[in-house]
Amino acid sequence: MAYLKGAGIILFLALLLYIAWTDYKIKRIPDKYTAALLLWGIIWARFYPAVPLQDRVAGGTVVSGILLILSLIRPGCFGGGDIKLMAAAGILTGLNRNIWAFVLAVLLAGIHVCRKLLVPLPPDSKRRRESFAFGPFLCVGIIAAILFGDCLTDWFWHG
Repeated sequence: MAYLKGAGIILFLALLLYIAWTDYKIKRIPDKYTAALLLWGIIWARFYPAVPLQDRVAGGTVVSGILLILSLIRPGCFGGGDIKLMAAAGILTGLNRNIWAFVLAVLLAGIHVCRKLLVPLPPDSKRRRESFAFGPFLCVGIIAAILFGDCLTDWFWHG
C-alpha cells in the first residue's frame, strides 16, 4: 500500500505544479483543475483518514472563506481560482497545513513584490500597478505545508 500512497502524493504534486504553471501563463486557474484537486482530496480522505473529517472541512472553509471576504471587500485582490484552490487544498491537508500554506504563499509573494519594487523603472512604466498570478505562490505554499507543516507548527508553538 505504501507505493499507492507515494503515487497519490506524486499525482497531487504534479497537479499542483500544473495549476501553478497554468496560472503563471494565463493568470487564471481553470475550474476543472481545482475540481480535480478537490476530487483527489475526497478520495485521499477516504483511503488515508489521518486528518479527521472536521479538520478537513475547516481546512476547506477557513482560508478560502478569508480569501472570499477579502476579495469582496477589495475586488480583484484574489481571483476565484485562488479561493477554490485553497478550498480544495484544505480538504486534502486540513486546517493547520492550509493556514501554513497561505502564510508561506503570502511571504513568498511579498518577497516577489519587494524584488520587483527594487528594480528601477522607466519613467513611463505602469508596472507598479500590474497584477501577478498568486496561484504559483499558493501551490508552493501548499507543497511546503504538506512536507513541513507539522515541523512548522512545532517550531511555532514550542520554539
